[in-house]
Amino acid sequence: MTLLEIVELIDKTNRLIVEEKGIEQGIAFPTGVNVNHIAAHYTPNPEDDKVVLGYDDVCSIDFGTHVGGDIIDCAFTIAFNPMHDNLLMAVKEATNAGVKMAGIDVRLCDIGAHIQEIITSYEVEYDGKTYPVMPIQNLNGHNIGPY
Repeated sequence: MTLLEIVELIDKTNRLIVEEKGIEQGIAFPTGVNVNHIAAHYTPNPEDDKVVLGYDDVCSIDFGTHVGGDIIDCAFTIAFNPMHDNLLMAVKEATNAGVKMAGIDVRLCDIGAHIQEIITSYEVEYDGKTYPVMPIQNLNGHNIGPY
C-alpha cells in the first residue's frame, strides 16, 4: 500500500468509529506515517501517492480523535521483515511496562526511566553489525486537555 492509502484507510475508519460530527467530534490531527528515519509527524500529501510501504521498512503510525475538543491519540509500530523483531519487541515491552506502572501518585519521570531502561536493554542486528536500541531524545508525550 502507498502511505497515502494507509492514511486514507485509517482516517476513514477513524471518522466512522468516532461518528464524526463536523467540529464537534472527529479526527484530532493529521495521521502520521513515519517510515524508517522519520521519527514523527509525517503525513503524506496527495502528490506522495507513489510512496509505498516496503517489506524492509519500519513504520510508526500515529492517529487521533477528538470529542468536544478532548483529544486522544494512538500510536503503534509495524514492520514485516523479521530482522526488525527485536526492535518491535523493545517497543512492545517498554510500552506495556509503562502502562502497567501508570497510576495515581506515580511520577512520570519514574515511568519514563523504567521505559528507557527496558528499551536500552535491547539490541538489533543489521548487516552483520549490532546496535543498541536507544530512545529518541526530545520526542515525548503531550498534555491531556481540550484542543
